[in-house]
Amino acid sequence: MVTRSPAGNAKLLKDQYDLLKDALNDFYAGVDARAIDVAVRIRTLVHDSDKSAAFLATIDPNYRALDIYHKPPVGEKVVFAIRQSIQMTGDGKSKIIRDDFKLALHELVPLERWWTEDYLKIGPVHSSKKQIVLDVANKDGGAHVDPVVPTRHAAACEPPFQFGVNENFVRPNLARSTVAQAGNELQDYLERHFPTYII
Repeated sequence: MVTRSPAGNAKLLKDQYDLLKDALNDFYAGVDARAIDVAVRIRTLVHDSDKSAAFLATIDPNYRALDIYHKPPVGEKVVFAIRQSIQMTGDGKSKIIRDDFKLALHELVPLERWWTEDYLKIGPVHSSKKQIVLDVANKDGGAHVDPVVPTRHAAACEPPFQFGVNENFVRPNLARSTVAQAGNELQDYLERHFPTYII
């Protein structure tokens, strides 16, 4: 076994950034399935497991303390909240709008909080970005496809409501839109904290 060189790690971080950016651009252009690729990139960059450390730990062991944009949690009494902007048209088409962090909807928090804090609320089911990202990456084809999924993933993929205009209704996949939002926030994080690696 050979330890990767710093130059090798730098190249891999640039590769991960480029793959994340391309997948996000495709998702926001309407290719919904690219959220799976976004989830895989996020998992690779920030997720620690028993078998491997997050890739960003090889670049900066303090990566979890660095700040990232995050929409603060909704109040305790809120039963349901959509955390992404959705545009609906009269023909029943919907589009998730990409955040630019210019509105006062976000705050900067340590990546650790961004990753682990309860984020999506659908009735009694609460999920963190970590849970949502790993569910999409590990259950929907990023690593493999599972025939049985956690209740939280089923609720996020097929929530118990629809949006509609003129009798054209859409059931948004909140798991995928949350993954895309997290990927967008992580792209900004990489650009601010690791610019010399990704240029």
